[in-house]
Amino acid sequence: MSKILQLASDANFYLYRKPVKMSRSFDGLAALIRTELDRDIISGDVFIFLNRQRTTVKIFVYENKGFSIFYRRLDEGSLQLPLISSDHISYKMTTDQIMYMLSGMTLEDGGYMKAPKYEPLHGSVV
Repeated sequence: MSKILQLASDANFYLYRKPVKMSRSFDGLAALIRTELDRDIISGDVFIFLNRQRTTVKIFVYENKGFSIFYRRLDEGSLQLPLISSDHISYKMTTDQIMYMLSGMTLEDGGYMKAPKYEPLHGSVV
């Protein structure tokens, strides 16, 4: 998927389920993590943010004495999310779920197919 992104199997990955304006950077995303998710931003947990159309994603993490943001934009289609049955504001994802999501593809009946276009997330853009 990416030559620069490596997903550690022992990390916690949290998808923020409300759409986020991609103009938010380090401080804005850190504020969402602290206030809405009630999580410690320097815990080493990984936080995933999507725009309303699910065409861009920002992945936020603190490691090695600094914050990092990985930013990805799809050329076409939208990022496929796993089926989520709860109404919680965040969802803990597995590394496999993240890799499928970031590829822009979905695994169905043993083969890959393009992810369907835009299906709204919960709530309004933050």
